[in-house]
Amino acid sequence: MFNRPEPGPVRRVKVIGFDGTDTLVSLLDTEGDDVEVGRIPRHEASMRRCIEHPSEVFEVGREMEAEEIGRRRGEQLWLSARACENQDLRGFLTGIRPGQVVSGTVSGVHDFGVFVHLDGEPDGRCTGFIRLPDLSWSWIDHPSQAVEPGQRITAEVIMSETREGQVTISLKALQDNPFTRTSESPRSDGGANTPEQATAPYMAG
Repeated sequence: MFNRPEPGPVRRVKVIGFDGTDTLVSLLDTEGDDVEVGRIPRHEASMRRCIEHPSEVFEVGREMEAEEIGRRRGEQLWLSARACENQDLRGFLTGIRPGQVVSGTVSGVHDFGVFVHLDGEPDGRCTGFIRLPDLSWSWIDHPSQAVEPGQRITAEVIMSETREGQVTISLKALQDNPFTRTSESPRSDGGANTPEQATAPYMAG
């Protein structure tokens, strides 16, 4: 699967050259005479944001670890060096699983979501992120209506991404679903609502 969201296997590789802005590597953990050649795209070279060419990060002959992304059209293997760049960060991220409950402190509130310092993350990192739809079951226009900087929160993990250095979490996942509660509430005549009855519009008789 190409561009997998979950962490892929880690491979030992050696830089053998560059193809445009991509890095070509040989896989050192392959067996036999036919050594496989993989490719690291520029945006997967490093967590650093301002890289024009991978030669700023890698030199030919360097050996390192890289995470499998997948095979495009079933052919050449693509890899991510950034996913293995910080071993402390990778260890933290791979130790987190979807559905796990985590705690942290809100560090920033923006139009597009909320950044959270998760407990146990490496120093200098801010790995938690909450998207606007994952803040609350209630309608909100801005994340500041749900949380504020410095607030302690508990949330459920949606996804941990080693390539992005980020854990996507949800406050809403730990809140009661008001729609489920409505559909399961007893009818006034003693019968049980069906999902169709709970959502059907009221029709005047």
